[in-house]
Amino acid sequence: MGQKLFLSFVSLFFINLSSATSATGHAPIGVMGDHYHKTNERMISIRYSAMQMKGNTLHNNSISDQEIITSQINPFASMPNAPTYLSVVPQKMDMQMMMVGGMYAYSDNLTYMGMLMFMKNKMTSNTYKGAMDRAYLGNFQTGLDDLSNFSFSALFKLTETNDNRWHLELGIDKSIGKNNNQDSMLTPMNTYMNMTMPYFMQMDESTKLITALTNNRGFNGLVLGSQIKKYSVIREKDWSFGDKLEISSWLQKSYDDSLALSIRLLFTKKQNLSGSSLEIKSPVQSANPLNYGGNELEFGLGVNKIFNFFQKEHIRLGIEYLFSLNTNKNGLQMKNNNKLIIGYQMSF
Repeated sequence: MGQKLFLSFVSLFFINLSSATSATGHAPIGVMGDHYHKTNERMISIRYSAMQMKGNTLHNNSISDQEIITSQINPFASMPNAPTYLSVVPQKMDMQMMMVGGMYAYSDNLTYMGMLMFMKNKMTSNTYKGAMDRAYLGNFQTGLDDLSNFSFSALFKLTETNDNRWHLELGIDKSIGKNNNQDSMLTPMNTYMNMTMPYFMQMDESTKLITALTNNRGFNGLVLGSQIKKYSVIREKDWSFGDKLEISSWLQKSYDDSLALSIRLLFTKKQNLSGSSLEIKSPVQSANPLNYGGNELEFGLGVNKIFNFFQKEHIRLGIEYLFSLNTNKNGLQMKNNNKLIIGYQMSF
């Protein structure tokens, strides 16, 4: 799915079509809520992102399977027949997201924005015997493919000049998937059992408040943008992934009116997982609420391309590739790899 979609978007970049508006009118495609519209303008968008996590890290140091199964205590060891140490070790996690959104400008000063997110995760894990020689038993895969979140925001223009604009975002993000998804897992007793998957493979059913402040400033043919965005949990069911803070800064340069290149720095701070589920008790690191949250710094390279297929409809295609520069994760977690984001936007 990811490769086909990527090639389709790339091929469109080389179609000889006339351009309409400036490609720097929007931020790199990975930035959400970066702009507002004029009265009665509308926009629809589709974004696809793919990321892989591979290997494990403990307090930011790489750790092997053998070290995990011989040194990391299973927090559920008191349960009947449960192993003393962790016995299921994640190897690789593929994460894909599809975001479908729309914007409508009620006035020059107020733009509404809504977005629906679909998520598809696939986890590969190794299982080891729960005692004795801790022998390798095999690997298995679990998956999640479901609606994830719905968000609705209002963007308020604060000030705008020829080379500088500020706007504020206030909104609500609601997790709409289930928090008790199950799949078949290979247990340390060498049997397959249908169990509730760890938190990484669940939706937390929480409600979050979105607050953001965004600035775009032009100078010497460049556009410098910045955004600070906070997702604050205001309601949770049994547990939630915690608050998230994103600070993003980008620099764009126009090749011509229809093509812009960008670089971006993104800092993300995630709080610890709040609460817990009585149904999630597997001997795996991702079943422990303490192994969530942390900080990450990423560097992005992006391209925005404008097309004008009709006289009024403006088509924007964007690609951004984010490199993970530095992470500081809580406890025992999987390592982050790089991320690809592809987007389509049409305004009318």
